[in-house]
Formats: sequence, C-alpha cells, structure tokens
Amino acid sequence: MHAPNGHVPRPRFHFTPQRNWMNDPNGLVYDRGLWHLYFQYNPEGADWGNMSWGHATSPDLRHWTEHEVALRYRDGEQVFSGSIVATGAAAGAADSGAGHDSADGGTLLTAFYTSAYDDDHQAQSRATSRDGGYTWQPDPQNPVLDRGTSAFRDPKVVRVTDAAGATRYVMLTVEADDRQVLFYASPDLRTWEHVSTFGPLGATGVVWECPDLVPLAVDGDPDDIRWVLLLSTNPVGDDPNPDGSSMHYIVGSFDGVSFTPDVAELTRLDHGRDFYAGVTFDSAPDGEAIMLAWMSNWRYAGAFPSSPWRGAMSLPRRMSLRTVAGVVRLVQQPVGFVGELLAGAEASTFVGASQPADFTLSGHSLVELAWDPASTGALRLLLRGDADALVELSHEPSSNVLIVTRGGAAMEAVHPNFPSTSTVVLPGSGDQPLRLLVSLDGHLLEVFANDGEATVSNLVLLGAGPILATLITELPGPISATVVDVTVPDVATRELELDGVNR
Repeated sequence: MHAPNGHVPRPRFHFTPQRNWMNDPNGLVYDRGLWHLYFQYNPEGADWGNMSWGHATSPDLRHWTEHEVALRYRDGEQVFSGSIVATGAAAGAADSGAGHDSADGGTLLTAFYTSAYDDDHQAQSRATSRDGGYTWQPDPQNPVLDRGTSAFRDPKVVRVTDAAGATRYVMLTVEADDRQVLFYASPDLRTWEHVSTFGPLGATGVVWECPDLVPLAVDGDPDDIRWVLLLSTNPVGDDPNPDGSSMHYIVGSFDGVSFTPDVAELTRLDHGRDFYAGVTFDSAPDGEAIMLAWMSNWRYAGAFPSSPWRGAMSLPRRMSLRTVAGVVRLVQQPVGFVGELLAGAEASTFVGASQPADFTLSGHSLVELAWDPASTGALRLLLRGDADALVELSHEPSSNVLIVTRGGAAMEAVHPNFPSTSTVVLPGSGDQPLRLLVSLDGHLLEVFANDGEATVSNLVLLGAGPILATLITELPGPISATVVDVTVPDVATRELELDGVNR
C-alpha cells in the first residue's frame, strides 16, 4: 500500500480498525489464550459519534482480528468507555485456541460501561457474555449505578484481595468535571457501595477521565507493593491548553477503601502529545500489568488525515515500578514481539562526528540505539520521508534532556497545534550510558528511553516511506544501532489493509 505524498500508511504492528473512527481502549481482558480489545468506535463513519464498542482479538498482542461491533449505540443512548472482568474457572488460563465456538461457559465476562443518554446525563450500565466476548446481553435493570449527573463515567473494575484472602471488586469512576475519582465496592459485581472519593488534585481547567488502579512491586520486591492510579486529563473551557490531552499517574497505597498518594501530585506518564486513555488488561497472565492507549490527542483527533480509518492503539506496554535516582518511577516497556524482533537482528556500530551516518528505514521500523554521551557528546537522530516534514530526536548530555520535535508543512497542515516539541528530563546524570528504542510504524512514533524510564509518543506525518534516518553526534564516539524493518505485513494484515481500502 503506497500512500500519496503527505498521506498516512496504515501501521503494520499496531491495531487500527479496518475503517471508521476509533478512540479509547475499553474492556481490555485476557481469556483463554486471547487478548480482547474493545474500543470506542463509530460504526457509521470516520468522525466521533454513535459511540459503540468495537472488538478485536489477538493471540500475541501483535496480530489482531477485528470482529463485529460488540455493544452498539441505541436511540437515545451511546456506549461510552468502561471495562470487563473475567470470572470463572477458565479466566486467565493459557488455553489457546479460544474462539467463537470454543467457549464452554467456564468464563463469564462482565462489562461495565457508561451509558451516555441524550438527556445529557451519564450512568454506569452492565452487560454479560457467555460465548467468549462475541455477543453481549445488557442487564435489564440498566443503569446499575446512577448519580443523576452529566459527567459520571469510565468505570474500571479491579480485584482486591484482603488479608484473609477474600476477593471483592472495586469500581473506579470519575466525576470528570469535578476532577474526582469515586470508588465503589461490590462482593458480586451486582450491588455497589460508594466507599471513598479521591481528588481534586493538580491543574484546573481539565477533566479527569479513564481511571485505573494497578498494584505493582517496587524493583520486583513482592514485599513492597504500591498502587498506581492512572488518570487521563483533557483541557476544557473557553481557552483550553493547546497541548491538549495527556496521561498522568500517582504512586500510593490502597487499603481496599481509600487511595492514599505517596506525594500529592500528578506525574506525567508519557511526555509526547499522543498517548491517552490508557488502561490495563484484566486477568493478564502472571498478574502482569499490560496497558494499551489511544494514540491521538483530542486537540486535533478529528483533523488527522488517515483514511479509511481514524485512530490507532499504542504498542502494548508492560508496566513496573523502578527506583531511579532515589525516586519510585513508573516504567513502561513494549511487550513480547518488539524485544523478540530486536533480539533476532544484528547490531551495527556507527562512529559519529566525522560525518553524519545515514540509513534507510521502511517506515515500519524499530531502531535501538545505545551510546555513551561522555564519548559522543550531544546526539541527534533525524527522520525524513517523502512528505514535507521532519522529525528530530536529540539528547543533550549537559542537561540530560531528550527532545522530540515534529514540524514541517505536512505537520502544519493537520492543525495549528500539531507541530510540537516534546521535552523530558531523563533521570540521573547526562554522562551515563543511554539506550533509546524508537518505534516508527507509519504515523505512530513511540520512543522509550533507558528501558522505559521515560516515553514520548507522537503522531507524525512523514509520508509513505522509505524514511531516511540520519545520525549525528558532537564527538567521534561509537553508537550501537540495531534496526528491524517490518517490511512485509503478514497475510492477515495485508488482507485487512486491502479490505479497508477497497470496501
């Protein structure tokens, strides 16, 4: 598939719907060998509206099969974001091959979602599936949780085990305009009791959305468990912040009733412009915290020129807590196939400063760079395609700042706020060895510094490929570079591309 100059090639190792609008991931759940991704979807067109839950599954978080719409909007009611809980003996079992006809009733999937009614109020509803998540039966008593307010949304249900080993369920919801997370508890996923409220906190002029609560071991120590509250924030009002939507996190403790932050402030989760509404999979193997997010920004999501689809998911990321420079930080690393692809490739060594090092990427590529800033000085990686645009990644050792810039006429044409410079101060000293993983998949750029201690995720418009990469350093030190091009999509992906273009 060759996109015209300035247009958008379909990603090859990220999920995109075959056609139409997609935003937040919903109802992420792992069940009997399959990862289920539900997502905010407009079955009628490429703009936001008619919100429903689309559905796709994957055996490996790389190859996705799209299915029929799972929960469809109805007259007077749109189906907004939410979550799924798997219960029963088969939940989380690594019994591969589950499909439409393989569900044996062993797993009950229960979805909670926001019913957004035309009378401008929002409440939480419930649906169940007994066939592996392909068909759903709404609860006849919906909505099951209703405060009579207009911005009560985004239910995320998590399990909490008490000291006696008993499990109960906790639902996080937001009163978005009030910047509050409301916690409800239930023994049975049917009756819910409000047990606490967290917030408001941090910047005003935003709404809080898509909460999640994740227990993680600090530095892998099972005796030091912290709870991480995930929040997405979106500017609102007459003069909203032109940077648009973003994600934050707070590390703290949770006793099954109340969340108590270690430090009462929000920490930026991803330093790019296009990482939003990220939540984790229920029942992931080995209890891992695997997150997917929507790669876009409400500031310009409706203007982005991809077609016949609009919207993409991030790489799946494994989350952990690591003590870095004396601070407990959330770390995000791409799961599974990314490391496998890089491990199977040969590294090359470039010597900078004498002359720039050029290499060509397909535009569906992974690039891992490792270098010692003490010997190379400042480093720059430039990416250019057939569009009139440029992406530049740079690291300055004296300040230990990583900067990712996107600009040029093709970027400027998207929206006045689309050209951007994303800056992140990396933890530690700027003269220590540094590792950078750059994932470029069509219009999706994700950068992971120092094994995920900092991330920058941006949409870019470089054209259809190939991409010329230029590596420049201040001093003649060596840089190790491992490059993997996912040059030919597999059969399923190619069929999806052709089907999406030609229908």
